[in-house]
Amino acid sequence: MPLLEVEANKLSEDLLERGVIEEIIDREEMFALMPFKSIDGKAYLYNRENEISEGAFLDPYEAIPEGAATFTEVTTRLRILAGDVDMDKFLLSTQSDANPQLAIQIASKAKALTRKLKRTMVNGNNGVNPKEFDGLKVLTPAAQTLVAGVNGAAVTFSALDELKDAVKLGADCFMMRQGTWRALKALLRGFNGNAADTIMLPNFGRPVPAIDGMPIIINDFITADEVQGTSTVTTSIYAIKFDESVGFHGIVGGEAAGLKVEEIGTIQNKDAVRYRVKWYVGAALKATHAVARLKGVTNI
Repeated sequence: MPLLEVEANKLSEDLLERGVIEEIIDREEMFALMPFKSIDGKAYLYNRENEISEGAFLDPYEAIPEGAATFTEVTTRLRILAGDVDMDKFLLSTQSDANPQLAIQIASKAKALTRKLKRTMVNGNNGVNPKEFDGLKVLTPAAQTLVAGVNGAAVTFSALDELKDAVKLGADCFMMRQGTWRALKALLRGFNGNAADTIMLPNFGRPVPAIDGMPIIINDFITADEVQGTSTVTTSIYAIKFDESVGFHGIVGGEAAGLKVEEIGTIQNKDAVRYRVKWYVGAALKATHAVARLKGVTNI
């Protein structure tokens, strides 16, 4: 009797690539530049300079004017970013031969939480969702907001220069969408084929794009449906000063920044174990001039 295909299949195993091919690829340039400050309490308070008091030129015997500086107290709070992973113990015991099921699921959860954090760093709005912190879009004051055009306009080098100059103590990077960067590279190619520079970031391991010596952080979580005049398909570019003393930075609860994995244990009514991935995190903007936004950009 010949070997039937159905029987042959029982004796053959499909080639299974160990590991998971990543379909969700994120850039982490922002976290390579952005400092995180550890705090003990659930809130972080700091004083922002409001007004300063000058002296005056005086005649002899003239009374000396009195005055004192004023400050604005700013409070930002830690928020809980967390997600659970439940794994059936039978599956962990019997189906982790080719791929470590638990490690893959925890890594995937960590990646998803990182994406959530990056999105909130830009678009977070505590007024809309009290459970999250304010991101750059809310924190950037009107005085630091530039407009590309009344009804939106393409990005220009002069607009980037103005945006960079608006960060008075010097910006550390531009942050923009990938489509915006493609438009800038197209402009650069018009200047004798210049394809832009690259720059190495500390603790990152690979070069990132740069323009005029300024690193470019690609963040496609910057929305592409911002309304500017009659246009409803515009985006923004940010210039940011990352600094714990005067700039934009993260805050974390605990001794160190980063996601933490905690084994919760066996679920009461299931033969499964639960792991929790969490981060107590927030953001603070010290000086209001540490960030600037160019809105109304049509290159998305």
